[in-house]
Amino acid sequence: MNVPFKRGWRQVPFTGDTIFRSPPLCKNPSKGDCHTMAMPALPRREFILLSLQLLALTQLHGCRSSELVLGRDPITSPLMVEDHCEALAHWAEKGIRDAVLINIDTHDDMRWMREEKIEALRGIHRNRDWRRFRGAAGMGDNGLYHIGNWIYAGGRLGMFREVYWVIPFDVFSMADPDAKMRRFLKDYEFNEQEIQSFSLHDRQFRGTFHGVPLTVCDIKSLPDISSPLLLSIDTDFFPPYSTVHEKSYLPSLHELFTALYARKYRIMDAVVSYSVNGDFLPPHLRWVGDTIGTILEKPEMINADPAERLTLLQQVDNDYRGTDAAAILALLDSWEPRYPEASLAAYRALAHTLRNDPESALRAAQESCARDRRYCTLFPYIGTYHYSGGNYAAAEKFYLAGLAANPAMANGLFQYGHCLRRMGRVREAIAWYEKDEAANGPFPTRFLITEMYLLLGDRKAARDSLAKAVAGLQRNRYAEVVNEETARAIYTALDFCDREGLGELAATLRRNPTVAAMFAAYPKKALR
Repeated sequence: MNVPFKRGWRQVPFTGDTIFRSPPLCKNPSKGDCHTMAMPALPRREFILLSLQLLALTQLHGCRSSELVLGRDPITSPLMVEDHCEALAHWAEKGIRDAVLINIDTHDDMRWMREEKIEALRGIHRNRDWRRFRGAAGMGDNGLYHIGNWIYAGGRLGMFREVYWVIPFDVFSMADPDAKMRRFLKDYEFNEQEIQSFSLHDRQFRGTFHGVPLTVCDIKSLPDISSPLLLSIDTDFFPPYSTVHEKSYLPSLHELFTALYARKYRIMDAVVSYSVNGDFLPPHLRWVGDTIGTILEKPEMINADPAERLTLLQQVDNDYRGTDAAAILALLDSWEPRYPEASLAAYRALAHTLRNDPESALRAAQESCARDRRYCTLFPYIGTYHYSGGNYAAAEKFYLAGLAANPAMANGLFQYGHCLRRMGRVREAIAWYEKDEAANGPFPTRFLITEMYLLLGDRKAARDSLAKAVAGLQRNRYAEVVNEETARAIYTALDFCDREGLGELAATLRRNPTVAAMFAAYPKKALR
């Protein structure tokens, strides 16, 4: 007998804990800090039935244009991508020029790029070498664009004439929204000169970013645009939106698409990004991205009762956010035989992790990965939980399982290096840090590599490595120290410079704004 669902969208009171009871130790990715799923307690009244019907959109047959109208017409086969920057190559190859872009995203994806990279990408674009264009994406030093700057690149290439960034946060409802938005952009590492061009117009914050017109808004202040536009939705929009507005994911999807439908946008093309790579979206939430794609293809579905499968996923997720492992397993025991999906096996793995049963969690994660290879990122996600809790042996099992399933996986490389270092396997740690550096660039990983050489007593290798670390830091305007491991490695590098008489290198480090900010955020005496 199946465990029945509660009527409507069940809301589970929860304590704010998830699988990550403390923030995961992650490197500072290009787009910002890693997001965890720490959730506030939700009042039961905030959960509403997604089955509440909207008034049907009036459609006058015979008056339809050839344009696809969002909410009226199916957008067949929207591009579903793992990394958001894949949209740039897709639209470049389609010949997109001078388009308006609406980007619904937790991150701006408009970070500044050095001019030589813009010019190199412009040459590839001009030559229409699309294979090379796609290959130019990457976070490493040789990449020309990546997940954090692809929109800026598109603006500079003439693909986007105007960008609207729809944010999940309720900044515009705060007192003195102009000041709050300036602080918001500063937190997103816009500098003072870049922020100066912005001004508040109702609930929109308008300005330009190095020549690219940019308007920041929310779903209450979506722009009125009559011309056809590009629609871009990053699934990582929904965890913070759900937190801020205290709603589960299906009501959050309903609110977003209701607001979009009301604008009757004419859609040139649409892209949906999962953004699990880089830890921007927890892997078990891939089903939210899948649902976005389905809504675009079947716009009428938000006016109907949600499918049983979606109701099940939502209730399981509510129980997970409430850290109710027993409720999750009871639901899955009843319903997973009917829906043998990777997403449900992922929640089973998380439930066993909550119960401190890593062996059962590993088996469930393997089942999830076998059902859908895209869910293999669940291994390093759970591995990082165990690393954060000091269970390094369990963590290694998950890291190795993930790398065995997908040797090209970049998730977890940095944390696995930490794990190996904690277990005293320093040379192995260097090898995995170097893999992370190749995938994600030199900062902060090269400082960790330098620290490992010092632990080995190899002063020459440490000196060479430190020169690379400082050069990489100097090139990275957006570098930020976000964890104690990185801070400790930089302090170790400074001590080494002082002992070895490397005064110029030490002075360069101390003058760097990232290091200066680290001194305040992570005082040396406070490090454990």
